Amino acid sequence: MNYRSILKTVGVMLVLFGLIDLALMIYCVVNGLGYSSSFNIFAIAAGVFLMRGSLRAAHVITVLCAFIMGAVIGVTLLILPFVLPIGLLVTQVKLYPGQSLLSWLAALLWLGLLVWTYRQLRKAPVLEASRAAGRRMARPYFTFGVGLAFAILMAALLHVTLHGAAASKAVALVRQQLGPGYKYATQSIQWGGGRGRAVAAAYNDHEIKYVPVRWDDQEP
Repeated sequence: MNYRSILKTVGVMLVLFGLIDLALMIYCVVNGLGYSSSFNIFAIAAGVFLMRGSLRAAHVITVLCAFIMGAVIGVTLLILPFVLPIGLLVTQVKLYPGQSLLSWLAALLWLGLLVWTYRQLRKAPVLEASRAAGRRMARPYFTFGVGLAFAILMAALLHVTLHGAAASKAVALVRQQLGPGYKYATQSIQWGGGRGRAVAAAYNDHEIKYVPVRWDDQEP
């Protein structure tokens, strides 16, 4: 198999995945369902360049895959537990098993495509063609490390943000509304100058509520 065949195969897969993701996004928007993805357009564009046999695109995509894989590992191990505590995760799976299963399957499929793309673009014919064209194709360990470092930095910021005084205030305000029958986890927060707004998840064995709150310490 020559390098063009490999690039074409990867390109076709990326275009197909991007089109499916784009169709799913349109379906969710039309039906008022929550869905967010920036992968579809990127996948289609990257796939087109690979189908045309672009070694430059292969190099760029390989580096991006390494960065994203490092970031995904960091996000899964360090960031996700801040936003999705184990209790909230268990409650989501219990209350919405079908939706939870589809979400995790979609994430695994996306990660699988990412790893497969990286491995395909690191095959010998692609590397040899890139070297013959004068391109440096060393393993992008540095880029992988940058992605992991980015996730570590984000985890540190989230720890400060979601477990600081402002987060405690947001949880206290939500607890005043709903009472002690829930566990609470801050999902997002913005504050400054004595003013703030946040969204906290309130959950128990029977339901999950996402409650927005605002405060202004400068008000009399």
